[in-house]
Amino acid sequence: MRIMALVMGGFVLASPALGGDSFPGTEYVSGKGGFQSKVKGTLLIEENDVRFMAETGGALFSIPMTSVVKASNSREHDGGSFGRKAALGIFASKTEEFLQIEARSEQGAEAVVFKCKKKTGAGMAAKINFLADKLKEQHAASTPGK
Repeated sequence: MRIMALVMGGFVLASPALGGDSFPGTEYVSGKGGFQSKVKGTLLIEENDVRFMAETGGALFSIPMTSVVKASNSREHDGGSFGRKAALGIFASKTEEFLQIEARSEQGAEAVVFKCKKKTGAGMAAKINFLADKLKEQHAASTPGK
């Protein structure tokens, strides 16, 4: 994997090159077998898979792009409880953004849900759908008789 480095004020920020995007501050919510509780980490969207990394840097799980059926984003608005409204006024409500990845394999189907930072879910879903469709098109073109 090639890494592009951007140097700013003495700090080096690394991000995967060639089709890879990193989304720190993403929280796994539900849907992946073997993971029962919420976990914060970084979602990496790469050419061949979507990987969820722990905040410590270790890979927790990946979803192969070839198994992705669809990725979508949604928003949920919480108006706040009466007590929160009384204490915080207009700041009591909050909007949360989610990314859902539907995947199918020979072993079964899953819908993995992540809570993501504001205004990132739509872009994440579009990128995943683009890369999954691209791989499916390449596979169909390389399969004789199709």
